[in-house]
Amino acid sequence: MKSWQIGVAVCLAIGGCNGSPAVPKIQTLPVKGTITLDDKPLAGANVVFMTFDPPAAFIGTTKEDGTYQLQGPEGRDASLKGSCKVTVSRMVKPDGSLLAPGELPAMVHAVEQLSPRYSRLESTVLAESLTPEGGTFDFKLTTK
Repeated sequence: MKSWQIGVAVCLAIGGCNGSPAVPKIQTLPVKGTITLDDKPLAGANVVFMTFDPPAAFIGTTKEDGTYQLQGPEGRDASLKGSCKVTVSRMVKPDGSLLAPGELPAMVHAVEQLSPRYSRLESTVLAESLTPEGGTFDFKLTTK
């Protein structure tokens, strides 16, 4: 299971799954973009768009070129609207290498590479307004 799938499953478990123990089907959503760090593509970062009315999390992972496409639980399109906070997180092992697929951050003593101003929901400076039609949202992060 990919890290974004684990995140979606956890979000659903916390928010309730109507008694269903099965992992939900995942759908691609019409929200995409590019994440750069100091003007270079940021690969291996988790991008989360969190809406609050109703609460929902939509998740993507950046590719080598820094691009991402959000995904979410099937049938939750209606939540893809309104103001949301955005976080970008990139966990790395103590030697600076990215996590391998299926590796859990706690098991390999991973640390957050990005500033809390991007990576933590309570302190992120990133925000967007979503519509069900989606859109392209690029974020230029800096280490300074």
